[in-house]
Amino acid sequence: MNIVREKIHKIEFRMLSPKFVKKMAVVKIITPELYDADGYPVDGGLMDIRMGVIDPGLRCRSCGSRVKECPGHFGFIELARPVLHTKYIPQIGNFLKCTCDKCSKILLSEEAVSKYRKRLIRIEKNKGVLEKWKAVEAIIKKCKNITKCPHCSTKQKKVKLDKPSTFYEESIKLTPIDIRERLERIPDDNLELLGFEPQAGRPEWMILTLLPVPPVTVRPNITLESGQRSEDDLTHKLGDIVRTNQRLFENLSAGAPQLIIDDLWDLLQYHITTFFVNNISQIPPARHSSGRPLKTLEERIKSKEGRFRRNLAGKRVDFSSRTVISPDSHIRPDEVGVPNIIARELTVPERVTEWNKKYLLELVKNGPDNYPGANYVITPEGKRKRIMDETKESILKEIEPGYSVERHIVDGDIAIFNRQPSLHKMSMMGHFIKVLPYKTFRINPCTTTPYNADFDGDEMNLHLPQTEEAIAEVRILMGVSEQIITPRYGLPIIGANEDHISGCFILTQDDTFVTKKQLAHVMSLIGYDKDLPDSKDGIYSGKQVFSMLLPSDFNYEGKSRKCLKHNECMNEKCEHDSYVSIKNGKLKCGVIDKNAIGAGGGRLFNSYLKQYGSKRAMIFLQEIAMLG
Repeated sequence: MNIVREKIHKIEFRMLSPKFVKKMAVVKIITPELYDADGYPVDGGLMDIRMGVIDPGLRCRSCGSRVKECPGHFGFIELARPVLHTKYIPQIGNFLKCTCDKCSKILLSEEAVSKYRKRLIRIEKNKGVLEKWKAVEAIIKKCKNITKCPHCSTKQKKVKLDKPSTFYEESIKLTPIDIRERLERIPDDNLELLGFEPQAGRPEWMILTLLPVPPVTVRPNITLESGQRSEDDLTHKLGDIVRTNQRLFENLSAGAPQLIIDDLWDLLQYHITTFFVNNISQIPPARHSSGRPLKTLEERIKSKEGRFRRNLAGKRVDFSSRTVISPDSHIRPDEVGVPNIIARELTVPERVTEWNKKYLLELVKNGPDNYPGANYVITPEGKRKRIMDETKESILKEIEPGYSVERHIVDGDIAIFNRQPSLHKMSMMGHFIKVLPYKTFRINPCTTTPYNADFDGDEMNLHLPQTEEAIAEVRILMGVSEQIITPRYGLPIIGANEDHISGCFILTQDDTFVTKKQLAHVMSLIGYDKDLPDSKDGIYSGKQVFSMLLPSDFNYEGKSRKCLKHNECMNEKCEHDSYVSIKNGKLKCGVIDKNAIGAGGGRLFNSYLKQYGSKRAMIFLQEIAMLG
């Protein structure tokens, strides 16, 4: 097998020439009418079936394909008078200001042209395209300041732009015809100095004489409940262009006064401008009859709701949900609290066997409205049946091993939790589900660091794996307990934060003491099930309380954040209590702070994780959070 390996040198975007627009088009649009009396698309209209079909009963007259196979084909409108392309206004202004208004040559001498051309070739070769563009901008800036043509010695008139698209030379208005004629005369060898590749297009192509009409498949209509068709915004806008263009043709043929011609010409310019961009600040936006602004070409492409970010980069998936997140220190760091309303909507398929048949029949009996229940049953042949009151009894009778029940999610199920933007692998982790009331996802604050989440309105996504293989992968590879250590710097990215650290810091100071009653209350909240240590006077130090969370064989030494970094460390004799020493599970000295248990570098927590594994580390972290 021969594999061709080629390196991409560059990608070029080129303008469409009028000749190419005609060549790629399959029909000339001559009427604003869409359908005839029978509801069939009119020939030469904006829904002409040579441009593609959206009706399942029709075939495209260009390629002969039906709806799913036909990609659509362009048409074109021949404009009665040229109009400026609104996106090229800055470039048109540069050409008018940098070339002679008489001979149309660049306002540089032949020697300067030759010198700059060689320099641009050298810059592109050695420094790249970006540096070349900076050099082009410098040339344009220099040309704009020249007042006399070095070729024909003509004194140059000042060109001004009256936004959005009207050019004046001194006080004389330049029509698109005047501008086009002037740009046509610019020699090819001058274009590169003004940032234009001669092989990529001519500057006069920026003034439109033909308007490409997008295929019908790009602007499909929708049928309302009343049976009426509602046309796409682009079709409405193109209809305005065709109507205005027709009127301009008719008035030109009839020899109408120049004032009427100019008004219609300006109206055609407005419609074509708003067809491309409908949010230019200097002109009113084109609106629907309801007053809603039309969504035209640029609005469909750019921004968060555009084609790239929403349709191409943004994905839509099933078995997922999204809502606001809230903190909850009472759930484990590897759990996610899921609202009851979501738990009833999201489902997991579970195969019926002899061992779980009774359990799954009970869920089917509960149905979709009673939690925990089930929404669908899948037969061994793959047929999906929705559980409803009318069908419930018959479904219960036919369920046998081999069927699958799409049940509601319950405590202990595994799900992928994600916060966008997903910048590293810990932006998507596996959490165990805990079904809770109210309408927000709940996560333990210890888990916020890898997600870069806070609780000021952040939203997060929950994805539910649907196969046994996917569930196993999420549980084993993506679980929160497997992501504690970040690959970036090799320390825990999941750890205590905020009040957890403050509480442990205050608790482990030398002057903190608690009574036996207070200790019993705190340890019962944590779920401590061992006997309380003996105390002669019924008083316990904070260090003793923290030590109750540690295994009897755990040892650790390190410095706290309040260490003053003296030349000689006094270790356990430190008078500031900033040296942490744990021996055989007893905190001998030092305060527990971010250096010990914090997210992003908790060295005590890291040591615990290495000695006892991720499962016990998760429990320890939860106990720290509850204690703090």
